[in-house]
Amino acid sequence: MHNMEFGECIVLGGSNRQILMVDCGSMNSKIQETEEAVHVYLEKGILPRYEEAEGRSFLLTHYHRDHISGLFYIIQADPYYFDRIYLPTAPVNNEGRALLLEIAVYIFTFWGRQSEYFQTSIAPLRMFENLRQLAGSESIYTLGRGSTFLFDDVEYDVLWPAWEQYPFSELLRDIVEELDICMSSPYSGRKAAKFLRIKEEFCQEYVYCCELCSEETRGQPAEIEESMDRLEDYLGRLEELSEDLQKLPASQDVIEVLSRPSVRNEYSQQQNTASVVFHNNRRQAASYDDILMTGDATPETFDAIAEDLYDGYYIFKAPHHGTSGSWSHIFQDIAKSHILISNGDYHAAGMICGEYQEEEGIKHCTNRYACAWFVENGYCCNHMCECFEYNERGAAPEKCPKCKWRTRLADCGIYVVSGQMERGCLCDSLEEENW
Repeated sequence: MHNMEFGECIVLGGSNRQILMVDCGSMNSKIQETEEAVHVYLEKGILPRYEEAEGRSFLLTHYHRDHISGLFYIIQADPYYFDRIYLPTAPVNNEGRALLLEIAVYIFTFWGRQSEYFQTSIAPLRMFENLRQLAGSESIYTLGRGSTFLFDDVEYDVLWPAWEQYPFSELLRDIVEELDICMSSPYSGRKAAKFLRIKEEFCQEYVYCCELCSEETRGQPAEIEESMDRLEDYLGRLEELSEDLQKLPASQDVIEVLSRPSVRNEYSQQQNTASVVFHNNRRQAASYDDILMTGDATPETFDAIAEDLYDGYYIFKAPHHGTSGSWSHIFQDIAKSHILISNGDYHAAGMICGEYQEEEGIKHCTNRYACAWFVENGYCCNHMCECFEYNERGAAPEKCPKCKWRTRLADCGIYVVSGQMERGCLCDSLEEENW
């Protein structure tokens, strides 16, 4: 687990010298623990750490900056760093509409190009083209419910998001309908009608491109290239229309809708809900291979996949940085040996959810600044737990062996890495002289 402050980068290492990096990004400009810029840590810490791996794959759970920004830094530094890049599909509802994409098209066409809102919202629209230019279309694969992929001789099943019949929230449907009504006025003219037509055609092509890039229905290289060419052409046509569209009276209504805090929040929340969630395909009994990765999934996500979850996991990745908004009542019925929590110091973020502190599993946190328990008590909540993997006598441990003896390995094989050190759990003090 890499300390990206309020961000995420979790790397699964295989016995066959391969890695799977799940997300890489940050909302912060620097890592508080070391005062080191995030891009410097990527350059000096992450890139060289895995350069000797014999195979490297990347899996993006969703398109928020704290999960994606590091990916582009890595592939700009080395376009062939990753052999495969897995992207989430664009889910469609029972009418075949990709509502998250439709909102992104509105933002792309009507919002100011230099704003952070624009940059963070339209990332999926240019993703295929950007990755094709940097890493090649042959490295791009898409994932959705029912997809499988192989890593370290273990098969993983993708539980979410659904490709079709996706249950978008009623509020999101209402937002898209209101935006479409703004542009459907008979007084808006032919260019507004042209915009609506291009928006529909772009979204249909994007969904088709996702199907072509999936492992299960992968198309021929020429088909994939042609689909990506069409996507680029549609975006070019939208850019050409943008200036004229913004002169229409209806454009002010569109901007007013997109500006509402409730709309921004719902769009962001629905992107979280559509995060890729995956776990290993458990063919026999429970094992150390039982891993659940959750991105920024929300309680609605877990309600949808509840029947597919196992009764316990060796590693459970807390969704959305362990914040309370993504805690699900379903978690109470899932046993967890180890809980991964990627959180950090960020003014707009939430603290780590208190329910995790009551869990029996050992917590592995990238940063203690977002932990109310530590702030109040001055020590790690893992002291209330028992780690069966390195404590033969059954007493509550005082230190993880990795922290107590610098040359030791943690038996669980889970480490938090930053520019300052590599450590295990039970880290009350990060200061070297206090080890």
